[in-house]
Amino acid sequence: MDLPINGKCLGSISLETSLDSQLDKVIVVVNQEDPLTWLPSKFLVAHSNCIVKRSKLSNEGQAVSLKAGLKIAQDLQADAVMVLLADQPFISQKLLDRLISIYKIKRPDFIASSYNGIQRPPIIINSILYPELWKLEGDTGARHIIRNNNQGIIVKENEEIQFIDIDTPQQYHCLIKSIRKC
Repeated sequence: MDLPINGKCLGSISLETSLDSQLDKVIVVVNQEDPLTWLPSKFLVAHSNCIVKRSKLSNEGQAVSLKAGLKIAQDLQADAVMVLLADQPFISQKLLDRLISIYKIKRPDFIASSYNGIQRPPIIINSILYPELWKLEGDTGARHIIRNNNQGIIVKENEEIQFIDIDTPQQYHCLIKSIRKC
């Protein structure tokens, strides 16, 4: 999460975007051992709506991290959660706010963004589906739930850059090369 992109740490970019959005709270789930060097202290000071949850088991897969964040969201009595990935640095505030606005008006089971016909984070999940989130195991994410539910809304996006996901060193180096060409 602390890889540099245009002078900022990879993990902090989407966090800053989420904190600037209409989200009421932002829950950041990290590994117990994460030194948080990618997380500027100004976020924690300036944004009282940011909660950092350290999880001993977060390396065991997406489901563990989802459940750690979900526990806090339920304690806060959140009527929905938005699943975001810290390694998607180009997600826009405009997209987040658009999904939130649609959710507030229509209250579907979920709202998923989509590019090229594939649902991708960010995804808003209504509390009606929290029991399904609790059933997830291993490296299974929320995508499994939305594929099996037809009571949601898919929001098609045309900008591929919003969905760039940096999971490997190769993806990071490819991204840096393309940024330098611009």
